[in-house]
Amino acid sequence: MPSWSKYSVTSENIGIYEEIFENVQIIDCHTHIGLDKDGHRMTADKLVKMMDRDKIDKAIVFPLNDPRNDKDFNVPNDEILLAAKVYSDRFIPFFRLNPNYKWSDEFALRVSQGFKGVKLHPRSQDFKLASPKAMKLYKECQKHNLVILVHAGFGLEEIADDLVKIFKTYPKLRMIVGHAGFPDLDNVIKKVAKLDNVIFDTSTCKIFDIFELMKRVDYQKISYGSDIPYYAMDVALEGVIDTAITLGKSANQIRKILGGNIAKWFP
Repeated sequence: MPSWSKYSVTSENIGIYEEIFENVQIIDCHTHIGLDKDGHRMTADKLVKMMDRDKIDKAIVFPLNDPRNDKDFNVPNDEILLAAKVYSDRFIPFFRLNPNYKWSDEFALRVSQGFKGVKLHPRSQDFKLASPKAMKLYKECQKHNLVILVHAGFGLEEIADDLVKIFKTYPKLRMIVGHAGFPDLDNVIKKVAKLDNVIFDTSTCKIFDIFELMKRVDYQKISYGSDIPYYAMDVALEGVIDTAITLGKSANQIRKILGGNIAKWFP
């Protein structure tokens, strides 16, 4: 049975789906493990089962907004470390921090353990994207060549100018703009989309936002994400593929969006 057979492929799209899945590595660049204050949960074992079901090869994983340890996230970061050891061929580990509290010891520990990036959530941890405390953290991430994945979706509004300030200050910082910055999508695209060290993830974006993103932004700066456990991997994947097909993207370009673009940051 072909790997794409579980998806709702129309007769017109069978050919390009076959070509896409013939030689593709799919990386979900926005997934969570652990417990959230809002009641959502996800285990590493369950996530891998979902990945197997939906033909996802790898995932960037980081903690939810864990109520047990939301100042330095030491406990949930330990859970990510364990998961990444158990599933070393499936998970790309990111640790989570709160810029409002002392984070230097936790940062140094996770760098020494080989984490690949940092997840920041300005809404949940109540900080401004370009606040002085957050800027200190970006400085360290640039110094240690860690990728930042920043929540840039629900709960935020005008964020483009903050992103501009961050990249002007730290021009070598690599950032995944979570949820593609959809609350301020037009301005974000205008002001930061041409930067080499920015990738937009598609997690929980509405189809018309994905359409706008793919129409206006170089496909090499877009990466598939789901936001598990808040959204279904397969639904998110189909939305990205079908939108890309509608816009005339080639199978090779779509493969880059599904995994190739983000893979280059994690050789």
